[in-house]
Amino acid sequence: MPVTTGVRGAPLTAGGLGTFVTCGLAFTVVSTLLHASRVRWFGEVRGFEEAASLDQAPLAVPLRTHPLNAWLLAVMLVPTLALAIAWVALLPLWAALPWLGQAWLAAGWERRNGKVLWRGHDQDAPWKLSVSPRPLPRTATGAPPG
Repeated sequence: MPVTTGVRGAPLTAGGLGTFVTCGLAFTVVSTLLHASRVRWFGEVRGFEEAASLDQAPLAVPLRTHPLNAWLLAVMLVPTLALAIAWVALLPLWAALPWLGQAWLAAGWERRNGKVLWRGHDQDAPWKLSVSPRPLPRTATGAPPG
């Protein structure tokens, strides 16, 4: 996803998000209707009708009276929460990557050209860059070398 976004731009625009959600909901509805039908490879109704009958109910608790499996819930919930927390924690770092890339590029340019880049020097256009010669290094006492 990051490479695709970097090369081709964002995969979803503001208008495309609504289309994506609508298509996702439509796919879910169609899939549910197919599972509720008697279509050979999709439908589950035929499997329900072909199920073997039992003389008496098994000893296991039926799903209708005990719908929650705590072990399955924990197995599904823990990794999901861990990934969600990691995503939220790492999201600011992801937003900082372009800024860090620009800083790395500017530092390399300054080192190669012996100049210092400044932003905000022009009050009317604070986003414009300015450049100045690199100041001479100072000694420990603050005096110029030599």
